[in-house]
Amino acid sequence: MALLAALIWISALPAVYQVAAVTDNFVLHTSDGVPIGSAEFLEVLNQRMDALQMSTGVYLDSKADIYVVPDRSSYQSLARGKGAIVEFSNAFYSPAEKRIYIRSADQIWENYGGIIIHEYTHWYLDEILLSAPLWFHEGLATREGGQLGMDRYLYYVRERFWGNKMDLFELAYRYPSQRAEWEMYYLSSYFAVKHMRDKDPEAWRGFWTIVADNYRQGQKTRFTAAFGQAYGSSLYQFNLEFAAASKRQAWIYLIVGVNSIIFTLLPLLLILAALRRRKRMKALPELEIEPDPEPERKLNYIVEGSETGNSSEDKKDP
Repeated sequence: MALLAALIWISALPAVYQVAAVTDNFVLHTSDGVPIGSAEFLEVLNQRMDALQMSTGVYLDSKADIYVVPDRSSYQSLARGKGAIVEFSNAFYSPAEKRIYIRSADQIWENYGGIIIHEYTHWYLDEILLSAPLWFHEGLATREGGQLGMDRYLYYVRERFWGNKMDLFELAYRYPSQRAEWEMYYLSSYFAVKHMRDKDPEAWRGFWTIVADNYRQGQKTRFTAAFGQAYGSSLYQFNLEFAAASKRQAWIYLIVGVNSIIFTLLPLLLILAALRRRKRMKALPELEIEPDPEPERKLNYIVEGSETGNSSEDKKDP
């Protein structure tokens, strides 16, 4: 009994971490001091972080601390009390500790690098912005992590078509309470950031120019102020514009759905058309066709012993 209690107590202790790798953009910590993946994998992560900073024009001097949590119980201990969406996650960024926590690779089945980049984006935005809406965080992080995919896109336009929408202005600083709504929240956030970037590319660049200027002066930028200055609009007005744009986009679902039905039924339609054509052919009267007369045969007679091959009529008697 004492041994069991001791094992439970030991398992409840937080994991001890060691520095496993250091790059230009992050410091990797693991429980055994061994880096995750290969050197090429870490370099790709570093390059993707570089690409994010190049796209915004805001280059950081600091590095993100990434902790790879070795087992399920350790991760649950870290996530406990941080909300259901964190407890069900594979990784999270802790603003209080300024740390990224991610499960070990054996606990995550796919897109491990994308999940790290997702959380790095949260850390990055926290370093340069004040009071950025949650939808901006999640939208940009989902884009940088490469976590959309065609299946999620079709799910989004389908839900929008059937009237399922998210009020991002109301949910600017909190997640939906229902777990079933989390997926739609992430997708709505992604498309909100896409709309913000695509509707006015000049304003998008202006927004990041303001952020970059403030960062060079050692200051964080308040999101609403920079947004209003760059776009000349409020977040409430933006939410209304995005809702209207999403409603128009939802008709894509109807177009895709009709095309899918057509392509699904096309083989069956072709088979039915072939059977109908065969039925018509059988219904036609049979015509009696007289055989062609036998052609005349031409016989060539070769004179025996002749080298020229002339007929016997050409040969004269001596």
